[in-house]
Amino acid sequence: MRDPLFFSECVLCWTMANYAWCTDPACDDPKPEQPSREWPWSIVLWCAGCAVLLLVLSGIGTNQLSAAAFVLAGSLVVRWLRRKFTPVHRFLEFELVTNGIAATAMNLLCGTAWSWWVPGMSLDRGQWSVLCIGAALLLYMIRGGNYLVRGILRRAGGLPDADEPGFETREGYAHGRTIGQVERVIVVLVVMGGNLQALAFFFAAKGLIRSKELEDRTRADYFLLGSLASFLVALGAGLILQRVIAGLWK
Repeated sequence: MRDPLFFSECVLCWTMANYAWCTDPACDDPKPEQPSREWPWSIVLWCAGCAVLLLVLSGIGTNQLSAAAFVLAGSLVVRWLRRKFTPVHRFLEFELVTNGIAATAMNLLCGTAWSWWVPGMSLDRGQWSVLCIGAALLLYMIRGGNYLVRGILRRAGGLPDADEPGFETREGYAHGRTIGQVERVIVVLVVMGGNLQALAFFFAAKGLIRSKELEDRTRADYFLLGSLASFLVALGAGLILQRVIAGLWK
């Protein structure tokens, strides 16, 4: 029998290693400047720290060491592949495939090992597993969700070019990313709570606030496609978290 807490700790540390700090410039800037030489070293140190954190949480053992090594090596490979070889229009497929492979591999590496770390606060292993997976999903919505949404926009041709006249690209991307991050977190929390009716009010208010911008067809298409893509990503995460709570929160 696999320990859900050990697996959830692996998922949380994997998400932290890949999305908690120092995003890839390829996704943050439509015309990225020359990356700093410090970038690879900072990434290595951060991923190594997440692998060590996994050992601190789960203990020292054969399965734990294998999982920590996978978090370190896998996160470095994923960041490198995304940065060097993955075009923007392939971000969606890249995120789904790499994280799917990672989840499967970590599930196999967990084996029958158990995590020793179970803090107090009257919560059992299943409940702490829910908290770890919930934290991982919310973190992914903030950072990894940008990759998914931007991949969908580029694939659909809804992502404006950096030199498009009349479109403030840098400011638009910065504001759009921040709005999308907050939006996805809200949607996940609402879906997790089962209050789906609140989503209608949320999107109606968002459309009303930006109604003036929707008079421009280009901006309207960009806004609608980005909002729907962001909503779809967050809805999927919220449903996953809802199932996790139903299965583990006893």
